[in-house]
Amino acid sequence: MAGTVGLGIIGCGQIAPAHIRNSQDDPRVRWVAACDVRPEAVEQRADEFGIPHRYTAVEDLLADPEVDAVIVATGPEAHVGPAVAAFEAGRHVLVEKPVAVNAGQVEAMMAAQREGLVGACCSARFRSTPGARAATELIASGELGPVRRLSADVLLPPPANYDGTSPFFLHRPGWGGQGILADWGCYDLDFLLGIAGWAHDPELVLAAMGGVPARYRAIAEPVNDVEVGVAAQARMTGGAALDYRRATFAAVDAQRGAWRIECEHGALDLDLMPGSPQAVVHRYAADGVHSETLVDEPYEWPIIHRGPVIDFVEAILEGRAPMTGLRHALVLQRLTDAMYESARTGTAVVCGG
Repeated sequence: MAGTVGLGIIGCGQIAPAHIRNSQDDPRVRWVAACDVRPEAVEQRADEFGIPHRYTAVEDLLADPEVDAVIVATGPEAHVGPAVAAFEAGRHVLVEKPVAVNAGQVEAMMAAQREGLVGACCSARFRSTPGARAATELIASGELGPVRRLSADVLLPPPANYDGTSPFFLHRPGWGGQGILADWGCYDLDFLLGIAGWAHDPELVLAAMGGVPARYRAIAEPVNDVEVGVAAQARMTGGAALDYRRATFAAVDAQRGAWRIECEHGALDLDLMPGSPQAVVHRYAADGVHSETLVDEPYEWPIIHRGPVIDFVEAILEGRAPMTGLRHALVLQRLTDAMYESARTGTAVVCGG
């Protein structure tokens, strides 16, 4: 049907309903197929949302002529196979975050991506909000001058009534052997680098990570002994620096978060989460610093789930690049890989193409 995109979802687990529910009211979106290796999962999701075609094999879904594009919503360890197969079958691909478990897998997706096919990643989710869009436009205008520093500092308290099953990456098998950096780092880093116009790539990275604190290990040892905290610094191209920290099991009684972009002529304070204000600009002036709220009102959660799907569909129909294409996702993955390597080796890691 002209002006619409037939979508198929590969992976009918926890995140699938968020993709479908928050986009199905758009007249350009047609949810036509669902696929999962578990027949009961396919039937449940398809019945829930009235999806007509149901498959348990990716190749069968990709043979469906009504499927123009797919969303790969499996676990990250299983992203690369369906994504490569979909590109080879001539379908557009939106990959759930994190895009992969290493940069080599992203490169494999890019190698399979034919000219004219859209490849995108859901790590752009939090740039779908009014605050992020206003900040992106301001940076792009050049008013604040070159970006000098990007930072995110996010601390979360330990989960209540800890029993070893939360956060999920402490116990879920096959999640790539990665923790909070893979789960939330892709959001934080996409948020900052995307708002800054994808103008800065990592050159040198130094990072440290920590696992579940001893107090909580005494209650329950994690099945997956992965990082729950990361602190990193990076020298970026274009004369910018990155300072990054995110930790759960932090010694705080409530979540704290600050995302900031500092420029030659001022700075932006941002909130990735649905807080208020969402975006505040600070401009240097002869008599000091003048601050202005760009966006005050918090967003509603459906926006961030709707955003990547609608952006993907629009990119297909308009022949434009998505918010986070696979080239950008590769930058994020290389930066993530470098952080893991630096934490493992205790040395700074050169990060490049």
